[in-house]
Amino acid sequence: MRDLADRLFDLTLDHHTLRPNLMGLRDDGELQDHSEEADQVYLRRYRSIADEAERRTPETEDDRITRDLVLHLTRAECDTIESRAIEYGVSGYLQTAVPELLYFLGHLKSHHAVPRFLATVAERHRAGVEAGRTPVRLLVEQAIALVDQYDDPAVRHYRDVLVNDVLPYGRDEEHAGLCWLPDGESSYRKAIRTHTTLDLDPHELHTTGLRLIEDIKREFGGRRPSSLKYTGADEMIEDAETAVRRAESIAPQWFRTAPRARCEIAASAPSVPASAPPHYLPAALDGSRPGTYFVNTKDPHTRLRAIAEATAFHEAVPGHHFESARLEQLGHLPLLRRKARITAFTEGWALYSERLADEMGLYSTEEARLGMLTMDAKRAGRLVADTGLHAKGWSRPQAIDYLLANTPMPRELAEAEVDRYLAQPGQALAYMVGRLKFQELRGRAEQALGTAFDVRDFHEVVLGRGKLTLGLLDDVVTAWIAER
Repeated sequence: MRDLADRLFDLTLDHHTLRPNLMGLRDDGELQDHSEEADQVYLRRYRSIADEAERRTPETEDDRITRDLVLHLTRAECDTIESRAIEYGVSGYLQTAVPELLYFLGHLKSHHAVPRFLATVAERHRAGVEAGRTPVRLLVEQAIALVDQYDDPAVRHYRDVLVNDVLPYGRDEEHAGLCWLPDGESSYRKAIRTHTTLDLDPHELHTTGLRLIEDIKREFGGRRPSSLKYTGADEMIEDAETAVRRAESIAPQWFRTAPRARCEIAASAPSVPASAPPHYLPAALDGSRPGTYFVNTKDPHTRLRAIAEATAFHEAVPGHHFESARLEQLGHLPLLRRKARITAFTEGWALYSERLADEMGLYSTEEARLGMLTMDAKRAGRLVADTGLHAKGWSRPQAIDYLLANTPMPRELAEAEVDRYLAQPGQALAYMVGRLKFQELRGRAEQALGTAFDVRDFHEVVLGRGKLTLGLLDDVVTAWIAER
């Protein structure tokens, strides 16, 4: 099965050309071809690998895991192509095509492919408008504001297309969800499956979110975190550094295997907009860049102090850095098993880590713990608002009002959250869906093993088999419990 995993990994790097640049595998200046013709070529290539995986019989349990991962990832790539999200997915949100390109231009050695890239994306936007797959007008306006920051002929031409050919046809805020587009219901279910790795009903997810929100309200007990903001960038970096180093110091009590390299902490690049969230970037495979937690220090006066520690534990230790660095040490596994994009696993672990940090005694004040609950409420609210927009036909104001009424989010954050759900349907669901699975499996192991349960062994198992779908994660933990 390793040959199939390697073929698929190479194909995804050929298809998504920014990824090898970020991984430190190559920097050839090429950019993804978003043309209809290229999509059909890649669709056939992904299906070919999937067909071969279906025909093979795994000889070992490890082979089965690799095969099932290949089947999920090929299906996810095909679903994304067939949903034609590039046609209507116009926004200023970082993790969509054009904003991601603009952000990472500073990492590329050559920009010669940018004009062709933008011209192709513009052509797909026009095709979407013609077919009735139109973007959300407000998100188009945000995209225009983003590209206005770049003084480049190709970017200016793309802006003209947005202004003249796309914006006039944008959907209003009352009809912002996928359910208002042709085949929108099907596209949303595919997005849910891609990001959560499970076939989940959006209406059941909505109900789960409502229940979780009420549970978290009871935990708050009528308390709310303060609205105190930062006054300077240096304070933000210092607090992140303090939290991460504290977590690293006691991690051996909770993990059998710790990363060889410490997590670095740095301010986000100047090209990152103030609206972008903090993020973790894994170490480059060629050793040129360490695993780094980037703190967005722009506009410190808009950053809540209360959530700083929970964010550090999510993005760095024991969250993304521990997961990513642990996977790097699994050199016997195919790169696909270590580097696949599986949001529910990666973000589920990071969200689990926010609660784990509470068990570890890492929150320095009650205010910081309220910050953890604030982050929890945001992720539970995503289950309600994302499904409300895309499955139940909620308007953008309705989704914002729900978050304002049921979480401690300030208005600017609630608006940014909802716009994120509109820009990348289903992606935000993966955080809480993943965390619930990690919690469920740990609870099952604790009950089955009793006094023999050691949380260090549990963490070794869930982080020691590579990136897994939630179904495969369940299989791995279930087998471990049976062996014990």
